[in-house]
Amino acid sequence: MTQSKADVTIGVHPNNHSLFVLRRLGFLEEILKDHNASVAWVDYTDGAKTPLRIASGEIDFGGTGSTPPLTAQASDIDIVYVAVSNPRTASGALVVRKATPVQSVADLKGLRIALSEGSWHTSFLATALDKAGLLYDDVARVDIGNEGANALLAGEVEAWVGNDPQLTELHNKGLVRTLVPLESHISHRSVWFASRNFATSRPQLLKAVVEALQQADGWIQENTREAAELFARDLPHWPSVDSWEAALRRRPWGLQPITEEFITEQQRVADLLARQHILPKEIVVSDAVLPVPVEIGGE
Repeated sequence: MTQSKADVTIGVHPNNHSLFVLRRLGFLEEILKDHNASVAWVDYTDGAKTPLRIASGEIDFGGTGSTPPLTAQASDIDIVYVAVSNPRTASGALVVRKATPVQSVADLKGLRIALSEGSWHTSFLATALDKAGLLYDDVARVDIGNEGANALLAGEVEAWVGNDPQLTELHNKGLVRTLVPLESHISHRSVWFASRNFATSRPQLLKAVVEALQQADGWIQENTREAAELFARDLPHWPSVDSWEAALRRRPWGLQPITEEFITEQQRVADLLARQHILPKEIVVSDAVLPVPVEIGGE
């Protein structure tokens, strides 16, 4: 007998910490009982592919950094913004090895930089290079995802767009120095978005997902060590429990509504990415904002 499709299908990857934890807590399943509804989870590792999974109908809802929803719009994938986090500028940076002669972004011209192409790394690096008068193509980008830290330490690249928890671990060990902090370049928010069809046809379920995410974020904030143990348990090749705990304590928790400030941030980056042909065309970010925003309650 063919199993019926779940009422909502959510994409989960390790770099969206809120969804990663929610998938393991059962909060959403409990809330959905009141709606006589079910959830299915799709696990994957590359958050930048979240829009493609929405486009194919594999998932209804996902969470990433700021770049994938821009890529979605520029690729004519009909997504809508649902919620964002507060800025997370302590959770990432462009870093180099301690002993490198590289002292400024301008010094990176022609050098190798490790990053996860298509993630928030793209927006950050493009913005940092632009402020230094360089184009995105003026550096040799090495798209190796979570292996960037190892590549930097091994001397295979000269810089790395780093993120937690690996970034916290390397800083604590004194192995890297920050060349460019996130602050003043991008806000580095978590961004949650959904297919327009799901958001408009199942608004109560979308609200339930947001409510459950808010609960999960509150749980992480109150039980940070336990949350760190969840990550370390299920991601054994990633950094230690202590590094996870330090990283989780460095970032804000709680979902925020889509504001004009956020839309302006996204539009500024979208214009830059389109101008440098990183996005295939110009977009209007506000086209992906719901006419009636999702209600977001307090923590």
